[in-house]
Amino acid sequence: MLLATALLATLGLAFGWVAVGPADGAGAVVVTGKGDKPGKPGGGGGGGGGGTTELEYAAVGDSFAAGVGARSYLESTCYTSAKGYPKLLDAEADLRLVALPACSGASTAEVIAGQVPAVPTTATRVTLTVGGNDVGFAAVMQNCFVIVTSSCESTILSGEALVANGTVTANVAAAVQAVRARVPGAKVIVTGYPLLFHLPNARYQWAERVNQGTVALNDAIEAAAAANQAVFVDVEGAFAGHGIGSSIPWINDWNWFRYVDGFHPTATGYVAYATEIRKAIG
Repeated sequence: MLLATALLATLGLAFGWVAVGPADGAGAVVVTGKGDKPGKPGGGGGGGGGGTTELEYAAVGDSFAAGVGARSYLESTCYTSAKGYPKLLDAEADLRLVALPACSGASTAEVIAGQVPAVPTTATRVTLTVGGNDVGFAAVMQNCFVIVTSSCESTILSGEALVANGTVTANVAAAVQAVRARVPGAKVIVTGYPLLFHLPNARYQWAERVNQGTVALNDAIEAAAAANQAVFVDVEGAFAGHGIGSSIPWINDWNWFRYVDGFHPTATGYVAYATEIRKAIG
């Protein structure tokens, strides 16, 4: 029992199960793009002598925005990855990543307080992936899939209630509004989440319930984006057939030896994310 408790404490630090306040988000490393891109003398959005037309881009949000699951981590606080969708978009000729304060475990409140202030006022494109931690993503994964406990259903019900009563929509709307206040002229792109599990799933009894909850969560996030003139990017279709339990999964299954990655996209999954965002980012 003591061993299990110690393991879960370790997992909590990595997976965001321990509450992270706004100060933690504010103190996170802000990872930016490359200094100069090939063929783009001077780099920077409109700066330098090369006449570049790069759009300055910032990415805020939770672990899915940071790139957790893709490995190639740039630091071990927020687990931002060199293979997450922000870095993949940074490789595009017309985009330049100027801030990546996204952090594993971040809620909408933490994005507003600790990440949005790190977005440069010159940014013209901002992506936002958030909402999963507001409904207890990590607690659901812990209680329903890592070590199944009697708290599983109550944890799911709590998250479902926050979606049904409009709390999540209001929270995400507040995050979008905070971004708009910081960069009034920027295009804001809000993403949803992939369905984690391929169905039917013989290994995980709660897989279908969590997928249903993810669909409802995405609908709530989309409503917040639409009400605040942001663009919503739905990734459910892009990940269809690639959930945990499929023959070619783009979501990492649970592994005690690589617990940071569990229930997050693989590097290939983040390529799918970047492809869908690219269509909307302009």
